Amino acid sequence: MKKFLVLSGLALAAAMAMPALAFGSPTTISATMNLDTVFTGSIPDGSAPWLTADFTSDVGSSRGTLTLTSHLSGPDFVQGLSSSRSTIGWAFYLDQAVSGSISCTSGTCADNALWNAGGFNSGPVRSVFNLAFGWSSGNRFQSGSSAVYDLAFAKALTGNPFAANRSDWLSVAHVQGITGGCSGWIVSGSGDAQGGSPCTLTPLVPPQTVPEPGELGLFGLGLLAIGLFVGLRRRYR
Repeated sequence: MKKFLVLSGLALAAAMAMPALAFGSPTTISATMNLDTVFTGSIPDGSAPWLTADFTSDVGSSRGTLTLTSHLSGPDFVQGLSSSRSTIGWAFYLDQAVSGSISCTSGTCADNALWNAGGFNSGPVRSVFNLAFGWSSGNRFQSGSSAVYDLAFAKALTGNPFAANRSDWLSVAHVQGITGGCSGWIVSGSGDAQGGSPCTLTPLVPPQTVPEPGELGLFGLGLLAIGLFVGLRRRYR
């Protein structure tokens, strides 16, 4: 009986320990941000999401991987982020400080990748984003583009560092080159968006002047007179 009680106690202790092992704290961090909402401007070509960002890391690590992927189609592209930091191409909000350089390991790397604790001007969205990427006109982030970044943080991560800002936006991007010559601002998050509309611009075509019937008649008579003059001149040489 005593042996039975000891075995029962061991079994009970093991059963109580199993949930703790099975349902322990997660050891990895993963997050996906889909930019599938038009904040303002024109609707990009193709289907949403037009851009996707995936972040992965280990809990307790101070490093993580950010993968940027374009689902844009047609002539659409992302550019932006001037040297004055007054405009952005694609930006995010982090609740953790980035330490050191932001290194691109593969893909269509941005010409500028900056962390700014004070935030960037995100155009009409008017909301703070502090991690921004920008590509030059000769190196645009467009259909089929992707880029992988290694991010180093000032402290060890305990959770997803990509958070919603005060306006409930996680990310914003300025899409240009939309068919017809339009552009639009797309976002990821649950904030209040103004919404977009299809591009209605049409390329400028120089007006062509069509001669009136009377003008065509005068032009024909002029050609006939020139022909008669040339014929008579050859005849009486």
